[in-house]
Amino acid sequence: MTIGQLAPTPPPATCAPGSDYLQPSVTGGNLYVAKQAGTITSWSTSSPGSGATYTFKVFRRTSDPDAFEVVGRAETHALSAGVNTFPVDLQVKSGDMIGFHETGAGATPCTFPMPGDAVLTASADVGDGQAAQFSPVSGFRLNLSAVLVPSNSFTITAIRRHRRNGTATLTAAVSNPGIVTLGGQGLRGKHVTIAVARSVSLKVVTAGKRKRRLYRKGTLRVPVTVTFYPTGGDPSSQTFSVKLSKRRQPVVV
Repeated sequence: MTIGQLAPTPPPATCAPGSDYLQPSVTGGNLYVAKQAGTITSWSTSSPGSGATYTFKVFRRTSDPDAFEVVGRAETHALSAGVNTFPVDLQVKSGDMIGFHETGAGATPCTFPMPGDAVLTASADVGDGQAAQFSPVSGFRLNLSAVLVPSNSFTITAIRRHRRNGTATLTAAVSNPGIVTLGGQGLRGKHVTIAVARSVSLKVVTAGKRKRRLYRKGTLRVPVTVTFYPTGGDPSSQTFSVKLSKRRQPVVV
């Protein structure tokens, strides 16, 4: 998914060299904020000429509403005329913001006019792990976009067996909102859960021959496949076996 946006046309140079820039909010259009955890794989900006250099950065809010911390950066690139796109590999959390540090003597169209918006700027190259106070420049939006690939990682954190009815409940910790499914041969239907929180529960229930075998033997291992579909991202799956137990009913004579 794309976060941020490029200028409709190369705007006049409005950036002061040697400063950091970010865009915490917009009045409409793509946010410059990662709404999901994931990996930023590339970033882009447009320029009418060459000479400027940008260092792409990732910022995070602090307890001070006017201070932002640098939590990641890419290598510095010199811009050329047109749309400039550079690969990057930066991990982000939900809520992180994209921005950059600008240097160079060339044309630096790092913003474009947008009534109601405000770019935040700090007259420094804020270091990784460091925070600084930012000031608003009203009426502008950042000329920057990035491609975010949402994380599809998840972990099975617990398996709870219910011996009374021969079922089990799996607990999965997921990295993002989305949908989690559980299925497998010999299981009853496909269990589907919408992952809103960071933890979801999935029920393992046998059917047909596997259920009869479980009731007859008292224990049974069944193969299950858990698949996580993060919103806007690619799915990932894990296949493993779960041991089920069924308490046998006493025989009444």
